[in-house]
Parts: sequence; structure tokens; C-alpha cells
Amino acid sequence: MKRFLVLLVVVMLVASLVSAKTMRLVFASAYAKEDHQTQSLLKFADLVKEKTNGEIVIDVMYGGVLGGERDVAEGIQLGTVDGAILGGILQNFDPAMAILEFPFLFKNEAHIKYVMDGPVGQVINERLQEKIGMRYLSIIMRTSRELTTNKPINSLADLKGLKIRVPEMKAHLETWKALGANPTPLAFPEVYTALQLGTVDGQENPLPVIYANKFFEVCDYLAFTDHLPGFMMIIINNDLYKSLSYENRIALLEAAKEASEYNDEILAASIESIKNELAKHMTFTYPDKDEFRKAAKDVYKKFSNVDGFTELYLAIKAAGENF
Repeated sequence: MKRFLVLLVVVMLVASLVSAKTMRLVFASAYAKEDHQTQSLLKFADLVKEKTNGEIVIDVMYGGVLGGERDVAEGIQLGTVDGAILGGILQNFDPAMAILEFPFLFKNEAHIKYVMDGPVGQVINERLQEKIGMRYLSIIMRTSRELTTNKPINSLADLKGLKIRVPEMKAHLETWKALGANPTPLAFPEVYTALQLGTVDGQENPLPVIYANKFFEVCDYLAFTDHLPGFMMIIINNDLYKSLSYENRIALLEAAKEASEYNDEILAASIESIKNELAKHMTFTYPDKDEFRKAAKDVYKKFSNVDGFTELYLAIKAAGENF
């Protein structure tokens, strides 16, 4: 009995030491588990645990259980959430970050990666750290945002007065106003119900998001507008990141890079099948994209008074000349 008690105490001490050595972090995704962005974040969590030998364990909370993207971003600032998949929503904390999700700015995936993996991306990351206390570890590519509605969109004129759900971002609001719609900002977890109840007439998102979140159940038409080739980012609280050992910082960066590559593989393998599945439920239309682009060409001027915006916008636009 005495030997058993001694052994039990030793086991408890070892367990306590292991537990004390493990750092548990909470990362959030507003998207469904099946969505490629959530899958990439789950992959990131697995890789972090592996690369840190269990020193860092990440719990991924998906499906908007921690709120919309703005709620999550506020949580990261407060330290109640450690990281997340986020993108243009960060413009609510630094208006210059509208460039992260500005319609008709980036031309394609190659343009995005050239910018975000290069000097301009480094400046953007430095600004995120200085202005809002976050940093991105890698980008997570998306396909272009497309428009789903309950009436066919064959031309710009068909948009007039339609209530289109948009993210809570000024760049989206101003763009859809310029296109003649009535943009309605809503947190992502509220979108399906708003479409179901007719609170909004449509929404816009990449095809995998439309499919994973079953928007085809509440929208009959899909217009290929390609208005925003986009990306998200794996974001982490900057103070938390700086508190880590160099070894674990490197592990997080490596894991994020590999998760980004994994995401690219998911998209490449699934996009055609997703399109085919959506075609079973929705009618596709192909409005003139140049008509949309011309209507929105001066929207960026509404941000001319925002510190740092114009310089970053023009640098990204100039980089696009190579693509």
C-alpha cells in the first residue's frame, strides 16, 4: 500500500509538470468545420502541437461560437482569444487595413502572394503589430467573392436597391453603394437566417464559403462577379507571440506556412466539384465585370484621409502591373 501511494504521488507530480509545461491557446474561425479556412486552421493546430512537442496546444473554436469576426478581433486585443482566421475586418481597428479586402484591388492569387509575401506585406504586418497589437503568421487563400441572390443578376442595373449583406467593413459598404445596391452589414453567423427570413436579398462570398455554409438553400442565383480575389490570415496576439521562445515562434511560423500550402491543395482539389454541386441548386449568371469595375473605380478616394491607406493602396496597385 505504501509503495502504491508513493507511485501515485510520483505519477501526479509528473502529470502536473507536463500540464504546467503545456500552453493551451484558443483560436477562432467564424466558418463551418467543413470550410477550407477552418480545415486549414485545424491543420495549423495539429502542426503546432507536433512541432512544439506538445508544448503548445491550440483549441480551434469554429462555426462562429465565439461570435462574429469583429467580436473575435476584439477578443484577441483583450487577450480572451489568442488567435483566429481574420482578414479585412481588421479595418475596423485600423482603417488603412481596408486594403486587405478592397474590391477590385488585387487582380489574382499570384498578385496577392507577391504582395503579402514581399516587402509590402512586411510593412502591413509591422503596421498590424504597431496599431492593433496583432500579427499575421501566414495568408490563407480564398477564391474570388461571388454574389448570390434571389433574383438573377445579368447586369449592373439588376443590383439597384437590392439589400446585399456585406461584412462590417467600410470598403465593402462603399463599393456596393457605388454599384447601386443597398449594402447591409451583418456578422457572418447571422447571414443564413437573414437570407432565410428575407431580411437581405443576397450576400457575397467565395464559392467554398457559399457551399460549406449552405447558402444555396436560401439563394437561387449565383452571379460570377469576381469582384474580390481574396485571402484571410492566421492572426495571433502580438504580445503572446513575443512571449514565446524563439524555437516556438519558428514552429508557429513553419506550421502557418505549411497550413497555407495545405489550404492551397484543398482549394485546387475541391473548387470544380464545389462549382458542380452549386450548379445543381442554383442558376449561374455572368454579368459584365468591366461594368462593375468602372462603377467602383473611384471608391478608393473615399479613404484618402486615412493615414497610410493611399500609400499602401497605390503600392499594391503598382505591384499588380506585373500580373
